[in-house]
Amino acid sequence: MSYDAIVIGAGHNGLVSALRLADKGWKVLVLEKADRAGGAAKSGELTELGFIHDFYAMNIGLFLGSEFYQKYGKEMEQYGFEPVVNDYPYASVFPDGTGIGSHTDSEQMRSNIAAHSLTDVEGWKEMNDYFDKTSPEFMPLMQMELPSRKALKQAYKAWRNLSYDGLIELGSQVLKTPRQFLDYYFENDKVKAMFIPWGFHLDFAPDVSNGAVFPFLESILNQRNGMVISKGGIQVMIDSIVKMIEARGGEVRLNTQVEEVQVKKGKARGVLIEDGTPIKAKKAVIGNVTPVQLVNKLIPRKELPEKYLKKADNYTHGPGTMMIHLSLDAPLDWRAGDVYKNYTYVHIGPYTEDLARTYTQAMNGELPDSPLLVVGQPETADPKRSPEGKYTLWIQVRALPSTVKKDSLGEITPAHWDHLKEAYADRVIDKLAVYAPNVKEAIRKRVVFSPVDLERDNANLQGGDSVSGSHQLFQFYLFRPIPGYSRYETPIKNLYQVGAATWPGGGLNATSGMLLANKLK
Repeated sequence: MSYDAIVIGAGHNGLVSALRLADKGWKVLVLEKADRAGGAAKSGELTELGFIHDFYAMNIGLFLGSEFYQKYGKEMEQYGFEPVVNDYPYASVFPDGTGIGSHTDSEQMRSNIAAHSLTDVEGWKEMNDYFDKTSPEFMPLMQMELPSRKALKQAYKAWRNLSYDGLIELGSQVLKTPRQFLDYYFENDKVKAMFIPWGFHLDFAPDVSNGAVFPFLESILNQRNGMVISKGGIQVMIDSIVKMIEARGGEVRLNTQVEEVQVKKGKARGVLIEDGTPIKAKKAVIGNVTPVQLVNKLIPRKELPEKYLKKADNYTHGPGTMMIHLSLDAPLDWRAGDVYKNYTYVHIGPYTEDLARTYTQAMNGELPDSPLLVVGQPETADPKRSPEGKYTLWIQVRALPSTVKKDSLGEITPAHWDHLKEAYADRVIDKLAVYAPNVKEAIRKRVVFSPVDLERDNANLQGGDSVSGSHQLFQFYLFRPIPGYSRYETPIKNLYQVGAATWPGGGLNATSGMLLANKLK
């Protein structure tokens, strides 16, 4: 068996690479150990028949803004993919029974903020004006290799358009912590709490430098564009790409574990799968994997330089995540008001200081007393995710220790996650019940994925790190995944790397797979 390119892992960036190369006439093979494609982007009837849950990722806003979607979106729709948008994208609720939410209508958004602070309406305007001024200069970098001549030209363009002082100011702003950035624009704690959780979707706690980037981008882009999800589940989106690969003569094999990348004279020649079968690759082997997986599972360490091994061994993962999926007999009855039934994401921190405490607890190996809950209500955009009159709930719990040393409340005995995940999920539901009192009686069935379960399902999610590696400054931009190898290459000729562990990082951005495939010849 021989192919031009073999892709290890059917995460969305691996599939993007495969499709783009197949479009160039390459003979491609994608090998995936799981029983469905998608990596951290998959869905199915997880709790009960007829109830469709996105297992992990749900928001596809970045995907719709990608070069890949601009090129292939219409064809994806021919294969069943349909993005659906909710004009009520995200909100935050508070213990006193109030809340604050975003809306795609600019006037409504200003009104929502004004209910808490007239001064912060001006802060929102100022932040949006700054986004409009600067985003044309820095957003294109999100679709470019770093470093590269193209990126250098973009930086020069930014210098000309913003001036030296303007460029220095932009650098100062994005290098702030989320707390510092939001304190600059807003005074009201509830208004800040609407935006600050976006950094915590990654591993940017309120006081982590460079975390300002994500509240800045996500709060504005999601407000303007609405919350976008895949109709029928994110698996529909993934499967449309699989079908397009197959329509071009490519292959996607599931339930197939790659045991080793075969290297000869410093060059990747193919792979060995679990049954001992070798498969040749003439031009490229592409791993949709982290550096940890690459050096510890796929490449004989003797084939790699010691300097690279040391860097890969020190690749750093962020804190863990728990996913809780519920089937419900009724929608959540939010204390903050019926309008909150309309939001796709409801964040429950509730405040900046709660997120700061949670992060410290998680990094110290403690079960947090009150973690951030990202409560997803998919039926707000896609009513047919569940039978008529029924509902699903998607709860992302951030952030948790991968290994539990103690419980901050002293209520749960430290143990392996397999033995304590249900008890901790009870704590999560108790917290949710403070804000939506009917949740316990509405639950039909519950499925809990602990940090360990995330890693079992996808080895890239080590320790339950849902974004495949810390995004903090030392391991981001041109330092991702490791310094010296940010352009999707490795020390092995013809061996490449894509996915969330590479620039521009986590999220359904479809970027690394596209950038690599565009340059391969």
